Amino acid sequence: MTSLYQAMLSQAVSGQMLSLRDVSQFSAAEIRQTMADLVAANRIDLANALAAAGQSLYPESEDILAISALLAEIQQDWTTAEDMLRKLVDTQGAAATPFTWRHLIRVLRCQCEPGKALQVAQQAMAAHPTDPTLRDEYLALQELVSTQVPVAAPAHMH
Repeated sequence: MTSLYQAMLSQAVSGQMLSLRDVSQFSAAEIRQTMADLVAANRIDLANALAAAGQSLYPESEDILAISALLAEIQQDWTTAEDMLRKLVDTQGAAATPFTWRHLIRVLRCQCEPGKALQVAQQAMAAHPTDPTLRDEYLALQELVSTQVPVAAPAHMH
């Protein structure tokens, strides 16, 4: 159990939250680990508070972006998850991993956005052309998008 975790729990018991100044004494990696520990202890409320603090203190930290995206996914907050994952891809640039790309594709699918998911899968394939999971995802999305029946515009009544 990290000292940040212990501090957060002791503050929570008294009905308070740690200040941003208190949290700023910890590294992004320590915040990430504490968020993971809080989720494991089913303290999603505290993990969310720590995610907000971490994003404020370390807005371009891969650790904070990745764990915040996972936290949003756990809560099925697809909009936040997409935002965090897109920031993570932007931050990682050419070093964005297949794992990151797959999460972004999954989040777009969960938002019922197969067209956007296909666009992201194309980007992912350009970056990782030999990744079999990304290739399978790309092919499945291509099939899905090509078989979708377009919704007809309503006929105007005369």
